[in-house]
Amino acid sequence: MAIFETEWQAGLERDAAVDLVSKAIQAGIFNDLGSGSNVDVCIITKDRTEMLRNYLTPNEKVEKEKRYKFSRGTTDWKRDREIVRSLVVHEETRPIAAGDDTMDTS
Repeated sequence: MAIFETEWQAGLERDAAVDLVSKAIQAGIFNDLGSGSNVDVCIITKDRTEMLRNYLTPNEKVEKEKRYKFSRGTTDWKRDREIVRSLVVHEETRPIAAGDDTMDTS
């Protein structure tokens, strides 16, 4: 909406209006990961409707570097857990004395 509020002008020509709408949709694409990855524009006039599918594709998907295929109910974390745990240099657990709920700031 911010794009429309700052850049809209009365009497925009068709191409300028399409560019404005496209810019606003791109702002949504890059600021909301659930918005998709392409710009579709629908031009509605008194006489007809024109749908411009994939008017722009500014955020095209690329091939992943690694194949992520896991059996149902498993994740890569389960397989690599021991590798991650081996990175822990020192771990200490100290019980809290009963009634002593003050935060240790040492």
